[in-house]
Amino acid sequence: MSTGTHGPAGGSPDTSTVPALLVMHADLAAALLHAASAVYGPIEGIEVLSNSGLSREALEARIADQVGHWRHGGLVLTDFWGGSCHTCGLKATRGRGEILLLTGVNLPVLLDYLHNRDRYTVAELAERLQTKGRESIRAQRCSES
Repeated sequence: MSTGTHGPAGGSPDTSTVPALLVMHADLAAALLHAASAVYGPIEGIEVLSNSGLSREALEARIADQVGHWRHGGLVLTDFWGGSCHTCGLKATRGRGEILLLTGVNLPVLLDYLHNRDRYTVAELAERLQTKGRESIRAQRCSES
């Protein structure tokens, strides 16, 4: 799913846009991308894939097809560790160069990806997003006043 033009750039000359594929359960990938566009603005260059109605073999094949054109690597972003999206993503991308799988993706992670996909290499961006994910989960006690 791609819409519009992508937001702010400013990447260095030796980095190019890191492509991403959101692979999630049910309609979560599309909903997450929709929510991100409400905050970020029009988004281009991110594909979404749902596991709905797909066998593990079919999901793995669809992921492999969608990342097959990535010449310089990219990120496969999944919803949670150990689920079909994660395990099929691992199998589909094994041996395909610099494709990294990041799992546990939430809205702050996706927004950080959008703001920085032109500024970092695949590995640098994956590390940054992992840190962002950890920092975005917080517990706060809400006392009565």
